[in-house]
Amino acid sequence: PEMTPSLARLVLQKQNANTGEIKELLPFKWFTVAQCWRFETCQRGRKREHYQWNMDIVGVKGIRAELELLCAVATLFRQLGVGSDIVGIKVNSRKLLSSILVRYGVPDKSFAPACVIIDKLDKIGEEEVKRQLLEIDVAEEAASGILKVLSPPEGECDTIEKFTARVGEYADPAAMDEMSELFALAESYGFKDYLQFDASVVRGLAYYTGIVFEAFDRRGILRAICGGGRYDGLMTTYNSPVEVPCVGFGFGDCVIMDLLEELNLVPQNKRTT
Repeated sequence: PEMTPSLARLVLQKQNANTGEIKELLPFKWFTVAQCWRFETCQRGRKREHYQWNMDIVGVKGIRAELELLCAVATLFRQLGVGSDIVGIKVNSRKLLSSILVRYGVPDKSFAPACVIIDKLDKIGEEEVKRQLLEIDVAEEAASGILKVLSPPEGECDTIEKFTARVGEYADPAAMDEMSELFALAESYGFKDYLQFDASVVRGLAYYTGIVFEAFDRRGILRAICGGGRYDGLMTTYNSPVEVPCVGFGFGDCVIMDLLEELNLVPQNKRTT
């Protein structure tokens, strides 16, 4: 159901094929509410046909783009009457995870599959994640160390400060500064209460390069509500001669409708005669 390839082709049409220069004024912002289909086993919160709200910003290198998109998601929740006590938005950085995996000697060939496995930590648990990491040639000591760093003490929500204390000097300093700035800006914008730092959030798609985020049901009942992140390298896979800064998210209608119905927040249409 991805609309991202369509966005990529649109951007490439505006680009000089030799230099990579984009001829339009940046940043370029777009949104769609598209009808999407996918080959899928139907289950709660995931259907073969659905509508998906997409927002993307092209041409902004700094985290102001992520901030704007996260603010849009939080604003929608507020307008729907869904407070930060019911839903949250987990935020992490692929750069942070990369620095940790390098620290523990994860081989390059195992990096992408390790990200996919770690992304399932809250679904399958630490023991299963460790078993799967061992299967892709991550050393046992490294797997244990990675899990220790990524997981806060049981029963506690993670924070940037707690994470910094666990990883010490091994985390990418620039990525840590970026994350701290993002949370500080979110506080000034008035939606920090929705954000939660979570070092295990990876998002499964391999093209993410920086900040990633995922909205979730704090009650632990429903699957992810929406997700996205930065994908600066994606345009090069479509033959762009240079990387183009991009960040975006997809927000399907299935899970949010389930949530609104459970909270009795779906208006009842009155019949007229």
